[in-house]
Amino acid sequence: MKPARTFIRARFAAVALVAATALLAALAASPIAAAASAGDDFGFYEQGARASALGGAFTARSDEVSTLFYNPAGLAFLGGVRIKTNMNFGHRDMSAAWPDADRAYTSAPRELQGSLAASWQPIKRITLGFGYSTPWSYESLWSPGWSGRTACKMNLLRARTLSVNAAVELFKGFAVGGGWHFATSDLEWQHDLSWNLPNYPLEDDLFIESVHALKGKGRGFTAGAMWKIVPAVAVGARYRQSIAVDYTGYNRFNSPVQQGDYVPLPTGGGTWVDNLINFFFVDQDVTASLTLPRQIACGVLLTPVESLSISVDVQWDRWSEFGDWVISSVEEVLAPIWTEVYAEFYGIAPDYGVQGVPLGLSDTRTVKAGVEYRVTPHIALRGGYARHGSAVAEADRTPVYPDLARTILSLGFGYEGPLFSIWGDGERVSDLSFDLFVRYAAAADGPSAYPGYEMTYESSRIVAGVGAGFSF
Repeated sequence: MKPARTFIRARFAAVALVAATALLAALAASPIAAAASAGDDFGFYEQGARASALGGAFTARSDEVSTLFYNPAGLAFLGGVRIKTNMNFGHRDMSAAWPDADRAYTSAPRELQGSLAASWQPIKRITLGFGYSTPWSYESLWSPGWSGRTACKMNLLRARTLSVNAAVELFKGFAVGGGWHFATSDLEWQHDLSWNLPNYPLEDDLFIESVHALKGKGRGFTAGAMWKIVPAVAVGARYRQSIAVDYTGYNRFNSPVQQGDYVPLPTGGGTWVDNLINFFFVDQDVTASLTLPRQIACGVLLTPVESLSISVDVQWDRWSEFGDWVISSVEEVLAPIWTEVYAEFYGIAPDYGVQGVPLGLSDTRTVKAGVEYRVTPHIALRGGYARHGSAVAEADRTPVYPDLARTILSLGFGYEGPLFSIWGDGERVSDLSFDLFVRYAAAADGPSAYPGYEMTYESSRIVAGVGAGFSF
């Protein structure tokens, strides 16, 4: 009876561990966690505490379930059941300075980003995988009343993905894999519209706050290959398809004016400015379209000695297909005849067409490198480096997205070893992995030559994260 009791206890402990992990995963995937995440730029690709400690150089690594984010082919080399959840906490600061003027600031002080990866090998050489992550995320909140508010006061772009993957080892050491990722995305933008009446000028220009909130969905696929050429050398490659996202939502207007000046009407008589504003700025439904860019990555893993491994990745992101930050109204609120009347009378017409800022993004290349040294069979020390190029040229850099080239340094610690029965009978129930990392990104000064926004941007970001996983 004792072997049977031991077996039952071990299974019970395993179920408890899975339940605990699922609870952590639910926290990582919750709207609260997702709503506060932010990346260095639109792309946030360092998923997993171990991979983040290695600078994101993970395309040729296959010894952890987080490989499904970097190269799904690596899943083929994982046996049994594996689960890994990660949480990242960060703080980002960015400033914009006009020549010989005060600085404005934006920050995302409550960054929280989670991911979950799980795999199962039902039969030898074939592995299934499931993942949740936030690979695209950006948020800014600029200082109140700053001089760039007509371009941006606040904006947010976030895409969360669920992915299903499969991998097969075609022959010893060579595997292919792929799967679908399904994205849900939020897009928000707040800025001020400077407004006056050319034919009946007001005493001061008014600033009408325009608030956009939209949601969208999309899907795409990821494919990868990995080849362990010899025990000391492995190579990998990944292709991630672009995801076209169509957004729908609303545009709301807020005016600080209560009554204001008294102005004439084209139909005769007159009205207060606040009534006229309500006529010119009518809440409406809006749409937008963006393309989350395709991505190609190649990597190599070198293991000169058993305790030391070195990985290097090169990644290309096709940001040129992202599109512009443009939001369009679904239909005109006023009939064309009324638009013509108001345009002739006031010298300006209600505009319910398009609001936006051209981004002019270009393709980028990122170089990543990571080193892992195992002090003991169970304890590892890690370091990483990455250099992200900027997707924005000086002539196109605006407060909406002042993307800067960044240098990233990271350090980390990991433990991997057996987990024993909670009853203390010495029965091994699973393997446990635990990882910590800290990551610092510093950006070079980024000048802007965009007309009307000739300023210089500075940015820095620090992130700390933790990961925990189990394998059975």
